[in-house]
Amino acid sequence: MNEHAVMTLLGIGSVATAISGFSGVVAAFSGRADGKWVPAERFRITNMLILSLGACLLSFVPLTEELLRIPDQVLWISASLSLFAFCSFYYVRTIILLRRPSLSRRGVLVEWVRVAYFVCLTLAIILQVLNAAGVLVERGPGPFIAGLVFMLIPAGLMFVFLVLTPLSSVDL
Repeated sequence: MNEHAVMTLLGIGSVATAISGFSGVVAAFSGRADGKWVPAERFRITNMLILSLGACLLSFVPLTEELLRIPDQVLWISASLSLFAFCSFYYVRTIILLRRPSLSRRGVLVEWVRVAYFVCLTLAIILQVLNAAGVLVERGPGPFIAGLVFMLIPAGLMFVFLVLTPLSSVDL
């Protein structure tokens, strides 16, 4: 694995950790630390935490495999398959959660964020399949890192909505 890939993976791990940490701060200072979250807020914070912590954990998979001296071809196949499994599971889980009456009503969740969420996870899944198969992309760190970024985009959007929604409703 080249040094550029290592630094990028560590950077993604850092960004994912920051989003996770900030979501905890938002939860603590939002006045809802006692667990009285509206379903949409609970959905956002849960997704934000799981996606950011998942990206953080998965960014260390190829680094650990490199330390174990796993050959590059096998390293990127297994890393992509683990990211594929995570994104696929979470994609299906989210669809199931969105069928709940408290989240399925119009206007509860911002529609374009929902679309961006599924587009990003779909792109991450497709890239990992292509990377593992070595089809249409060169097997390596590029598609894997892009998949991690596609995981962090929805987490970042949810963070923005979690922070900015209460700020916009405060009377100054």
